[in-house]
Amino acid sequence: MSISVAKFALILQNFIAEMGCVESKLVATIKYRRVEKDLDKKVAEALKERTKSKKKTFRSVNSITMGLPRFKEGLRNIRDVFDQYDEDSNGTIDNEELRNCLNKLQVQMSEEEIDNIHRYCDIDNRKGIQFPEFVVFLCLMYLLFGSDVTYRVSEFESARLNYVFDELIDAFLFFDKDGNGKMKRKDVTQRMNEATHQERTPSHITSQLFKEMDLNKNGHVNLKEFLLSIIRWAGVETDDDEARNETSP
Repeated sequence: MSISVAKFALILQNFIAEMGCVESKLVATIKYRRVEKDLDKKVAEALKERTKSKKKTFRSVNSITMGLPRFKEGLRNIRDVFDQYDEDSNGTIDNEELRNCLNKLQVQMSEEEIDNIHRYCDIDNRKGIQFPEFVVFLCLMYLLFGSDVTYRVSEFESARLNYVFDELIDAFLFFDKDGNGKMKRKDVTQRMNEATHQERTPSHITSQLFKEMDLNKNGHVNLKEFLLSIIRWAGVETDDDEARNETSP
């Protein structure tokens, strides 16, 4: 069966357009992976510096588990900060609102760096930062730029914010035995079974725990993924959703 020149040209045009979209998505994916890698490297370097200058907070998994209520209380305090920067109250901090937040925090970043940190924290690719992702963002700013960041958020709440971020970061470092900013499954297994007086945790439980934290399924867990997991386990999002439902007409 023969086709006309015009129809063939249209098919060819559509094919070229589709290939252009594929190429564009591929370039964007490669760029994102490079951004992710660069930011993970900066976080890892900051974590290494932290381990040199600070004593360990946690010495067992139980001490972290017992700290969940403290994490929860501290994280709920950050909700007020999130609402402050969610200027249109739609539950999401967009790129422009993030820029306003960084200006308030006096963190110097280029336009490209702001776009990169936005994309890095927006783990579900919903083109906006929800509350759990904002906790990650604020914690990263604290780790990378120091305690002045939380002071500029609120001089009255600065000490509380520092406390919760310190504990969250230290909880991650407890599992990150190599100190390279990447928690591996073997790290979780070893830490879960270090206390000799306790019954050994079955491997399928530690494997499931690691799988829940490894959000992008690349075989290791970075600080961002760990923080999002802690927020979920602490039940902060669930409590906030229930509170909103109770106040809804």
